[in-house]
Amino acid sequence: MPILRKFADSSRKLADIRTIAVCAMMLAVRVVLGIFANFTLAVVPFVKIGLSFIPVVIVAYLYGPVCAGIVGGAGDILSIILSNPTAFSITPGITVCCIIEGMIYGAVLYHAELTLRRIILAQAAVLVLCTLPLNTLVLSGLMGIAYPTLLLYRSAVLVPFGAVQAAVIYLMRPLLKRVEKRT
Repeated sequence: MPILRKFADSSRKLADIRTIAVCAMMLAVRVVLGIFANFTLAVVPFVKIGLSFIPVVIVAYLYGPVCAGIVGGAGDILSIILSNPTAFSITPGITVCCIIEGMIYGAVLYHAELTLRRIILAQAAVLVLCTLPLNTLVLSGLMGIAYPTLLLYRSAVLVPFGAVQAAVIYLMRPLLKRVEKRT
């Protein structure tokens, strides 16, 4: 299925109440994971790793790039607001990256067979097109650290973690297939 068609089909899914309900549940899971399942490494404090990608991938596979982008972006905003309501430190650049990540997962995984190759392609696209260049650019501006230096440190952690994420997505395949049959 061509990518533009995936976006159009995904946006039409937003008219279905069942889609809205599942996306809302996955958004709630994304928020909880965004608050409680993110870890910052002591050695590299400007790299956060976590499990909040899982509900975004589920929505991307089931409902496509538009729905996944919404869950990714809304999940970022809500997890920041709910984790520290007094600070209210939403970073629009990071939120945009969360939206783009969901859209990339949806563009690659929606209406597609979940082969290891496709999962690695989706994860590599998220890393190469968004997580490493764009998130690092935003963080570089916020932290005042030179972009090349920050990119090097973040790459050293996020590339191996990307392999872990791909493995988690691959292991989720049977669950996704079962859920897809019911939706």
